[in-house]
Amino acid sequence: MRERTIYWIVGGVFGVLLIVMLVAWNYDRQNEEADAKAQELIAAFEAAGLTAPDQDQIARTLGDDGGQVCETADSDLVQGYWKLRLMIGGEVYVRPVRLDPRVREGLSLVVDVYCPEKRPDIEDFFEDWDFDDVVRD
Repeated sequence: MRERTIYWIVGGVFGVLLIVMLVAWNYDRQNEEADAKAQELIAAFEAAGLTAPDQDQIARTLGDDGGQVCETADSDLVQGYWKLRLMIGGEVYVRPVRLDPRVREGLSLVVDVYCPEKRPDIEDFFEDWDFDDVVRD
């Protein structure tokens, strides 16, 4: 076989796999369990005095497993990245800021509802942060 024929065959196989992947992928993360978890999170937000997003938005974003929040809650690398991103200026120019305690409370509630086993990791994440009531309603 010629070299060009092999390239066409390999490209065709990858093309077919790509089409199968696009058709088979489940784009809808929202299901009954996701709706129930979203409702539980909304109730927790309201009990804490926080403003809760729309139930459909929570269910689509976090799904039934907490999505990226629970995947990254115990990753030191990702936590370090988010600590940098939460400062003003990002990676190049960093100026520490005082954060609203509602940020900590909201994230802790998401972890409590979706992945309570990772709560100690989130507590470690916020351990040395200075939270003041500086954001006005």
